[in-house]
Amino acid sequence: MRKIVLYFLLLYLQIPINSCEQIAQGKPYYSYNLDSLNALGLQNIQKKINQNFVQSLIAKKPGLLYELDSSLMRLGNKYQNPLIDYWRGYLQYYLAIYYLDSGEDHLSEKTINEGIKHLETIKKKNSEDLALLALLQSFSIQFKMGMEAGAISGLVKKNIKRALMLDSENLRAHFVGGSIDYYTPKQFGGGQNAESYLLKAVELPSQKIKNDYLPSWGKEEAYELLIKMYIQEKDFDKAKKYFRIGIEEFPKSYLINQLAQKLIGK
Repeated sequence: MRKIVLYFLLLYLQIPINSCEQIAQGKPYYSYNLDSLNALGLQNIQKKINQNFVQSLIAKKPGLLYELDSSLMRLGNKYQNPLIDYWRGYLQYYLAIYYLDSGEDHLSEKTINEGIKHLETIKKKNSEDLALLALLQSFSIQFKMGMEAGAISGLVKKNIKRALMLDSENLRAHFVGGSIDYYTPKQFGGGQNAESYLLKAVELPSQKIKNDYLPSWGKEEAYELLIKMYIQEKDFDKAKKYFRIGIEEFPKSYLINQLAQKLIGK
């Protein structure tokens, strides 16, 4: 579905970050007052975005995603809350994947740039904001060339480091860091940290507190990449181990179940 081959070609660029760097830290979403989240009308928002994405792929029309984005835009006009910008960025990411899958690269580029803008409007970004921003930025690299691609690659790595500085137990920051390293070609320094990032991701809870308004994505995807990595390395014992663990936690996962045939007889 995703053309993740050369996205991270220039991610070997090293952007050092001083451990004492001052970051304008946003309030963690899990610390928000539940009543204030209820007022936003964001219940099950991640599930709605994912379902609308799948239905849009089946129908070959992105209308459902646009309808949901319009609802989020109206909420954003009513409530000045960074969590709304977060979910608009998340939705734009899936809309960009839809257009990429449809062969409409120009619309995919336009959409991912809009998603990045939503996240950049958040003045004080927390760890979740930075992890999602890095994910969208990494997706956008495929549409850039030369120095521009290199500059964005540097921002991606910087934002992952910042996300982990703010919350070292953020599953999504570890997943995105592992994903970036996994897809970076070995000749450009890739593949050195993917395993440690992904192993950490699958050990962490999907949420600090269970809440339908807050992000929980990343763990299922981390299992998929971890299993794929071990299959590629022909380490089938580990691949089968994490397949069993992953499928027990996500029994209906297409991402994990599709790898079963590669483990038959291994």
